[in-house]
Amino acid sequence: MTTDPRGSRTFHTAVLLTVSGGWLDAYTYSARGGVFANAQTGNIVKLGIAAAQGDLHQMLSCLIPVIAFTFGILLSLIIESNLEKRKIPFIRRAVLLVEIGVLLIVMFLPQDELFNRIANALISFICAMQMEAFRTFEGQAFATLVSTGNLRKAIEYLYSGIRSADSAKKKTGIRYLLIVALFITGAVLGTLVTDAFPRISLFGPVFLFVLSFIWITARWFRIKAGDFQ
Repeated sequence: MTTDPRGSRTFHTAVLLTVSGGWLDAYTYSARGGVFANAQTGNIVKLGIAAAQGDLHQMLSCLIPVIAFTFGILLSLIIESNLEKRKIPFIRRAVLLVEIGVLLIVMFLPQDELFNRIANALISFICAMQMEAFRTFEGQAFATLVSTGNLRKAIEYLYSGIRSADSAKKKTGIRYLLIVALFITGAVLGTLVTDAFPRISLFGPVFLFVLSFIWITARWFRIKAGDFQ
């Protein structure tokens, strides 16, 4: 596995973002009307079921985060394109700042039907930005907001590593399993904290995003100082 000195591509960053990803899904599901913020597959399936049942109200509830997710990806691509054009090494940190700002806004939105839809849309929006901006870590494609692909790759690498006695592949498989476990950990923490303190639960992922921002920035300064070859 190739080691990338950039903080935005280290496994440490993947760990922080994965825990926050599980936390956000638990928050929107527990406190904002049973909608998933991260992976839109669940919302799309629920949208199809609602359409078959003629439930326009539920269709709208599921469609809003899907649309917001789409715009989040577009904004992430626009930010990346413009910053790369200007040779500004701030793409992923810019996404983190947007995520922090949006979550601080969501924390102050009331918990009722209208504001739940707004909150879900905003969180789906920033999750899409994160999914687009943070795709690879140390040479591997770890998903910080969904677990299906990570679990599949964990089994593939472990199976291949055991068959070929390749310790590097086994280590990669274990890392993928760890990412899956961390997503579950984030979901557990998000559920427990949201149930106990729904108004301030989002301080958890905000704190993790701040740590990620600090970590990435510190690594960037070390690169500038010549500490990495």
